[in-house]
Amino acid sequence: MKTRFSVALVLLVFVSNPAFAHESRPLILEHANVINPVDDVPLLDQTIVLQAGKIQNISSTPATMPGERMDLRGAWVLPGLIDAHVHVTNIAAARRMLSCGITTGRSMFAWNYADVGLRTLHERGDVDIPNILAAGYPVLANLVRFKPDMTAIVLDHPLLDDLRSLDRIGPDGARRIVRANADRHVDWIKVFANERAGILETDPSTRNLNDEELRAAVEEATRLGLPVAAHAYSDEGVAAAVNAGVRTIEHGSLITEPTLELMRERGTYFVPTLYGFSVALTSDSPPEERALQPRIEMLLKGSLQAIAMARRLGVPVVAGTDTGYEDKEPLVIDEIIQLASAGLSNLEAIRSATSLSAECLKISSAKGALKPGFDADLVAYKDNPLKDLAVLREPILVINGGKVFLYKSPL
Repeated sequence: MKTRFSVALVLLVFVSNPAFAHESRPLILEHANVINPVDDVPLLDQTIVLQAGKIQNISSTPATMPGERMDLRGAWVLPGLIDAHVHVTNIAAARRMLSCGITTGRSMFAWNYADVGLRTLHERGDVDIPNILAAGYPVLANLVRFKPDMTAIVLDHPLLDDLRSLDRIGPDGARRIVRANADRHVDWIKVFANERAGILETDPSTRNLNDEELRAAVEEATRLGLPVAAHAYSDEGVAAAVNAGVRTIEHGSLITEPTLELMRERGTYFVPTLYGFSVALTSDSPPEERALQPRIEMLLKGSLQAIAMARRLGVPVVAGTDTGYEDKEPLVIDEIIQLASAGLSNLEAIRSATSLSAECLKISSAKGALKPGFDADLVAYKDNPLKDLAVLREPILVINGGKVFLYKSPL
């Protein structure tokens, strides 16, 4: 896995380099092959003009205005990749994420609102921090029994301390946790419809929040203008979350076709986090993970079946890794490749981490595609990733908000 980050070890960060520091001057990318995921056919030998953090123009005509120029020599350009399910909690992991060409991630839980902090650093213009959509703490039925112990939320919100003594938080507690997160200006709310799969002590087919608690959390989030993601595995848990009005289902390994049809009817997105199950099956997994192997095999099989059904039924499948981007952890590139192995075309798999993911996360007016007026989040590769998705492991250029974070000559 270390070789996947070899580019990061030799990257050149141009934050202090005068050649790339003048935001008022356009940055002109010449001789670029453009893969715009919303289109079916790439555009060859294009000129891309970036200015003030936005894409100003993409054209086959060379730009004549003054500006800083980079000759990409036929490199293939995509919009910055999007990981719809991350747990990035520190700057080093955020930098590793960005060095892999992932310019946006949706956090699905972070201690002490680290995700809100990372988002703030990005918003203030830090070139080495990707855009993070924050979710803060999840809504759970019981703060003490959950593993890991989730009572840390009480340290951030002492007025929630009474929830520690309750067997269930109840609808009122669910609303209070949503409001506490909203007070910290999160972008999403996460709810647990089922228990966790990754520890032996819990059964992922068992419900966590009940129907009343789910509805209360989603209603309160909706009132506050926040979309909701549901951690759910069982068909019952998924259906309850969808009926409550969540926007995304995370994991969903045990979904049946009728529930997927319900998701299609309600416009619910499916984030299967497929690669997480594959990682658990590696031969060098520690003993405690190997004990989970029968469960993981069952969930992986269910996930593959669910993805195939979702594709056939027209339920949108979105790439998310469920990773913290620590050393040796999987990347959204791994998830893209796994989704292609599960039956998506290479272009569909790329869309799952670009245009479709942006649509899912409600940021498609600015991210996920290469269009004038969109945010200047771009990643370039020496070869064509539509022919070989493994190319995505080796970006030669990453531009974050119009600023060059990584550049490696395409020669």
